[in-house]
Amino acid sequence: MKIFKSAFVLSVLLTMLVACGDDSSSSSVSPEPAGDSSSSVIPASSGDESSSSQKNSNKDKSSSSVEKNSSSSVGGKNSSSSVVKSSSSFKLEPVCEDGETTIDEAFGEYIYETCRGGFWEADSTKSKRVLDSLAAIEKNKEHPNMDSLFAGYKGEYFEFEDPRDNRKYKYVEFNWIPEDGKGQETFYVMAENLNYGKMIPSGTTKFDDKVTEKLCYVDDEWFCDNHFGGLYSWAEAMNLPKVCDSVAVDSNEACKSFADAVKSVSDPRVVRWQGICPDGWHIMTQYEWQHTADNSSYLRSKILWEENSGLNGSGMSIIPTGNGRVGIHEYTYIWLPAAEDVSAKSISILSVASEQHTVTWSKVAFQSIRCVMDANNTLIH
Repeated sequence: MKIFKSAFVLSVLLTMLVACGDDSSSSSVSPEPAGDSSSSVIPASSGDESSSSQKNSNKDKSSSSVEKNSSSSVGGKNSSSSVVKSSSSFKLEPVCEDGETTIDEAFGEYIYETCRGGFWEADSTKSKRVLDSLAAIEKNKEHPNMDSLFAGYKGEYFEFEDPRDNRKYKYVEFNWIPEDGKGQETFYVMAENLNYGKMIPSGTTKFDDKVTEKLCYVDDEWFCDNHFGGLYSWAEAMNLPKVCDSVAVDSNEACKSFADAVKSVSDPRVVRWQGICPDGWHIMTQYEWQHTADNSSYLRSKILWEENSGLNGSGMSIIPTGNGRVGIHEYTYIWLPAAEDVSAKSISILSVASEQHTVTWSKVAFQSIRCVMDANNTLIH
């Protein structure tokens, strides 16, 4: 009896194993190699209600061969980023109608797609942050409240009027006392970014060397006029011909005056250069920045910073101006009179960092300017 029961159990187990093996072999799908150019299509469903039933039907038919990696949607569109194709004996059903277009959102970008051959293909991408920022400014005319820009400073603000355009700037006396407590260095610096020149739209490719040209954040002159100041390429800020943005200053006659100024000093940190600052003022040097404060919270304003708002103890009221398209609330870069071939140096102040840093940028970047008074400056080196 025991032998009969054992044989019976063994027979049942063998039958189950055979059945399982038949099922698995009949449903297997072998994806094509990742290098197959046809795998670049991006299947997705559109937000177009008129074709929703068609797309849902297609989705049901091809559900066994489409593996969806969903992302957030724009205009009600759900998308996937990959297709697992079946073997040549299985025909993949279309998921869209040729000529349809849609916008997907993934990894901080908007992806513009067109349906070709029944499947979505990416045409181009644009930064979500750039477009959202531009859209918010254009649609809602959102401008930050600047009433408390100079809050926190316990000293006295002075005022200077630029005779070129009658624009007024606050400026402060900056005192630096060395760690040993012996002696004191003094200089006067503007508490606002320079705002001088004619606004040009972002994307401009033709420039006029006879005119000082500036960019305003998201092409909105309100920002230039309300303490953000203008944003300038390096050559523009130095009041040099535009060609000096793309060549080493000692390789072109147009840039010779700046190259000579650098050669006249033993330390490039102390090059005093007026640039587009008013007469009697110069672009703040690296040496002067080094005599402000290691902790940037002493320099940052109390407003606008996304993280780690400053104390403005210095009165310099530095705000995060961004780069003309994005970055407002996050960072600011301020040009220095220092160049290296087709690059130049600037001061970096970030919301996520506690210290100021000197960084190198392409000269064609658009950044801010701070001016320092020539007179009553003990930091003459």
